[in-house]
Amino acid sequence: MTIAKKTTAKKAVKNATAKPDTKKTTTKSVVKKTGTKSVTKPTVKTVTEISVSGNKKIGTLQKEFNKKFPYLQLCLFYSYMRNEVSKSQLSEDKTLASVRRADSGGDISISGNKKIKSLEKEFDTVFGLYAQVCYYTADGHGYYTSGSSDEKTLSAFNAECEKKGCLKGKYR
Repeated sequence: MTIAKKTTAKKAVKNATAKPDTKKTTTKSVVKKTGTKSVTKPTVKTVTEISVSGNKKIGTLQKEFNKKFPYLQLCLFYSYMRNEVSKSQLSEDKTLASVRRADSGGDISISGNKKIKSLEKEFDTVFGLYAQVCYYTADGHGYYTSGSSDEKTLSAFNAECEKKGCLKGKYR
């Protein structure tokens, strides 16, 4: 896994005007035989990634994350809160640049095949923030992922939460 490096001022300006989601489309042809004729039918696979840069507001990021992974929630805290018993999430109206560690900066890309522990570590490395992927059980109790859950990809854990009947659409 590669960790995003600090961006130059030129890149930061470019990222400020970029769309929040980047779509990569790959096309593959499928040959289907019908009787004596072969028919080629193209199939399209779309992978949506969430781009995270310093100019993104925390609330916007949390909504985008929850839209892509409706049974999961992305919680962000100052790094010193990692060992605190009671944690307060960062304000959703602030940008990542305004709350990140002064010596940090860069971009993160979030996709469904990224492991939970990798995402949480990237927020620490790139922004100097403590991130936790959370979920709510059907009875409304919220939990942070840990242990073997952190080894799963975001898509796999989202699907697991759906099967278990976890609450959907809680972004904050």
